[in-house]
Amino acid sequence: MNSNTKIIKFHGTEVKNIIIQHLVKENSSQDRNEIINEFNAGNTEHQCETINIQVVAEYVTITFYRKESSNSIIKRELIPTHRVQHIRIEDLE
Repeated sequence: MNSNTKIIKFHGTEVKNIIIQHLVKENSSQDRNEIINEFNAGNTEHQCETINIQVVAEYVTITFYRKESSNSIIKRELIPTHRVQHIRIEDLE
């Protein structure tokens, strides 16, 4: 597996890249502010073969596969859909 080459999928279909902007709570000294965080699948530091992103029920599910064909999952992240501000999908040419 080449660490620079990742397969990015949206609901199992290969795409060029996915960027998700979502709100996260920031704990400061007295306030609880919300800031916009950005997940960029193409720039992620995770060492993985495939990243598959799906919108399922009330969550955006991001699954990092070591080897997708054997269902070897490294990590799974969930973002509540009510926190998602924008999802940009860059399709293959």
